[in-house]
Amino acid sequence: MENIVCFIDDSAFEHTLVREEIAPAGRDLLFLQAYTFDEAEAVLNHRMPRLFLLDLWGADETVTAPVVTPKEELEAGIGAIPSLDVVYEGLDKFQGDVTNEYLKRMFTIVDAWRDLFEEVCTRIGQNRKYGLSNLDRVRARYPGVPAVFYTRKSLISDAAALFRAGADGLYIKPTGADDTETRRLTRDFAPELIRELRRFIG
Repeated sequence: MENIVCFIDDSAFEHTLVREEIAPAGRDLLFLQAYTFDEAEAVLNHRMPRLFLLDLWGADETVTAPVVTPKEELEAGIGAIPSLDVVYEGLDKFQGDVTNEYLKRMFTIVDAWRDLFEEVCTRIGQNRKYGLSNLDRVRARYPGVPAVFYTRKSLISDAAALFRAGADGLYIKPTGADDTETRRLTRDFAPELIRELRRFIG
């Protein structure tokens, strides 16, 4: 049986990274790549994959008028996020578990940025429906074949949703300051990712 890993992602750049940086680190694996589940079916051509590697975030076709959030609106949203003053104010006099209190205050900032990020993504029509829909179709058509996610933009809420949906794993795509650095980081991460993927293939 061929060790086919079927990769479904809506980004041409990510397909290039898999083809040029990840696949060479796992020459015992055959990466078949597609942008949609229907395209994956055609590429597989009745062959049985050993593993599905799925992107999570993609275009939401139900968003009929995607829009980039205007800078002014984004600045207003950022302005409403608590500042570091909120974190440190009175912390030196806090009675109780200072470490826990400090982290809770820090998390209010992180959580506010996360909410803002989700709002921006919703307006531009990007969310986890793409990946979860592909997972649903994988489960219906290929029961028993493991499916793991390989994603860059996911949040903790996405992780909870994909595991509720029955995903077998989650891996984070390396992210650099630009495409060149992302490519290098991906190449460095590739051997580890390949080792992880082999665990699902057996």
